[in-house]
Amino acid sequence: MNWVKVPVRAAVMLILMAFLAGCATRSEPKDDAEAAREQAEQAAQQALQEDFSEAVTAMETGDEDAARQQFQAIHQQAPERTGPLANLGILALQAGDQAEAKARFEAVLALDSGHLVALNHLGVLARQNGEFEKAEALYRDALTVDPDYLPAMMNLAILLDIYLGRPGEALPLYEQYQSMAEDPHPRLKDWIFDAKNRI
Repeated sequence: MNWVKVPVRAAVMLILMAFLAGCATRSEPKDDAEAAREQAEQAAQQALQEDFSEAVTAMETGDEDAARQQFQAIHQQAPERTGPLANLGILALQAGDQAEAKARFEAVLALDSGHLVALNHLGVLARQNGEFEKAEALYRDALTVDPDYLPAMMNLAILLDIYLGRPGEALPLYEQYQSMAEDPHPRLKDWIFDAKNRI
């Protein structure tokens, strides 16, 4: 059974928006020294944003080694930012390194307990390791943060239906996902039909 992961582009855009949101500074300096300090901070933030965009581009074009190196460098410069860590987790997951991915996503949650990408991917890892109750809790945590977060919605539906044998709980999630997704999973209609037959 395939799990639904966040499409890399969507996950990266979500992480990029969060990264950029944390870069605002005051617009009215108090004196020349303060103005110079704020200008230097803005220049440093701009350089980080540019480096982050380059790393995202490398990731999207499949240059995973370059992306990994750039995200690691950004993380060292700005360890309070979740974006580089989350992307390092995604890269580790794509490389099949579950331990590294888990460590990265847990580090993201230590900085932001409501990080949707980290919650969803940790749920996937828990499900893959047979920790179904933990996976359910992580997906539900993501949906508490954002009830319309489609990857967690679909992953929870699949978990409830296929792994936990609770099609009655999965069906409304499948149907909600179907009504909201621009490009639903190609097997979704089959899963809905099957869940209805088993209720």
